Amino acid sequence: MRNENKVSAGENLKRIRKELGLRQHEIAGEDITRNLISLIENNRAILYDTAANIIAKNMNKIMYERDINIFIKPEDLLNPERYNARKKANTYIEKLENILIEKKFNIEPEKLNEIEAFLNQWDLVDKKVRIYELLGDIFYISNNLNREYYYYFKALEASYDYPNMKKRYKLALKLVYNCVVTDKNEEVINLCNYMLLNEKDIPDRFKGVFYYDIALVHGKLEEIDKSLEALKNAKKHFTYKNNMDLKKVLILEGICYYTTKNYSKALKSYNELLKILEGKNIADETCVTYINIIQVYIAKNDKEQVIKYFDKVMSNLPYVNEDSFYLPEIYYETSNIYLYLENYEASEKYLNAALALSQKSENHNLYKKFVSTLIDLYIQANWLDKLRDLMNSLEDKIYNIKLNEEFILVLKLLLYYVSQDDHKATEIIITNLLQKEKEG
Repeated sequence: MRNENKVSAGENLKRIRKELGLRQHEIAGEDITRNLISLIENNRAILYDTAANIIAKNMNKIMYERDINIFIKPEDLLNPERYNARKKANTYIEKLENILIEKKFNIEPEKLNEIEAFLNQWDLVDKKVRIYELLGDIFYISNNLNREYYYYFKALEASYDYPNMKKRYKLALKLVYNCVVTDKNEEVINLCNYMLLNEKDIPDRFKGVFYYDIALVHGKLEEIDKSLEALKNAKKHFTYKNNMDLKKVLILEGICYYTTKNYSKALKSYNELLKILEGKNIADETCVTYINIIQVYIAKNDKEQVIKYFDKVMSNLPYVNEDSFYLPEIYYETSNIYLYLENYEASEKYLNAALALSQKSENHNLYKKFVSTLIDLYIQANWLDKLRDLMNSLEDKIYNIKLNEEFILVLKLLLYYVSQDDHKATEIIITNLLQKEKEG
C-alpha cells in the first residue's frame, strides 16, 4: 500500500476529482487548460497556489450547481494529509447520523472533546458545519437546550466561511427556534433581521417564517404594534397553500388584537382561521380557535355568545386525539369557561383531566399552572376540605421548593406578621406578590 505521506499534490488532486465525479475539462474552466490538469495529476507539472485556487473555485461552482454540500479549499488540493482528515470527518458524520436514527443520545464528553479537537485542528469548513449541525440536532431531540444552542450557533458561525452555502437559512431557523424557547428575544430579532437582509436564496415561504418569529418575540415582549407589523410582512409571503403557517399567523394576530382590546379585529382573525380549518377534520385546532373566540366574548361579558361557541367546543372535544399537543390546554381552558359560567363541578372535572395529562407528559410548567388554578377554584367555590386535601398532597413538593435569599426574607416577614396576628398586612403582601407574578 502506498504511504499517504508520499502522495503528491498532483495525485491528491486526481483522487479528489474522481471522488467528486468530475472530469478534467470540468475543473479546468477558462483559466487553466485540461492539458495542464493532466500534467499536474501525472506529476509532470507542479500544482502551484494560483492553479489550486482556480481549480478549487471551479470545483465549488460545480458542487453548488449540483446542490452538493461539499466545499473544497485550495489547501485540500495542496496538502494530501487533509484528504485523510476529510475521510475521518465523514466517519464522525456517519456515526452522528446513526445516533439520530437509533435514538441513542448518550454521547460521552470524551467523544465530544475528541470531535472538537479534530475540528479545531483541521479547518474543514463543510465538514465542520455538518458535524456541528448534527450535534445540535442530537441535543435538540434529547432536550438539552444549552448544548443545542451551542452547537447550532457554532454551525451557523462556521457556515460563513463557506461562501454561497445553500440553505443556510434552515440552519439559522433551528437556532432561532432554540432562542425563542429559551427567551433569547433580542437574539431572535437580530438573527431574523440579519437573515432577511443578507441571505439571497431564502424561499418566499421561509421569509414569512422569519417574519413570524420576529412577530412572536415582539408579542412576548408586549410590543404589539411591532408584532402586528411583522405579521403583516409574514402574510405577504404565505398563501393558502401554506395552511400551517397562515394558521399560526392568524392565531398570533388574534391574540395581539385581543391584548389591545380590539375585539372586532381579533374575531375577524379567528373567523378567517375557521375558514381554513373548515372541512379539515382537525378537532383540536378547531377547539382552540373556538376557545380563543370565547375569550373575546368573556372579555365583552357576552354570556350568550360564550354559551353559543362553548357548545361548538364541546361538540368537537370528543374527536380530539388523546395524544394531541393541545389537549391539556383545551381541558384547562374548558375548565376556565365552566368557572366563568359558575359550574364548579364541571370546572374541577376538566381541570383534573388537564392536571393528569401534565403529570403523564411530565410537563412541570403546566402542572404548576394547573395546580395553582385548582387552588383558586377551591377557594372560589369555598371547598375547604378539597383545598386541605390538595395542600396535604402537595406538602412534600412545597418543602422541597428551592428558596433564594429574597424569598426567605419574605417568609420571615410573613411569619412576623402572623405571630402579631396582623392578618391585614399578611394579606396585602401576599396579594401584591401574586398580582406581580400574574402581571409578569
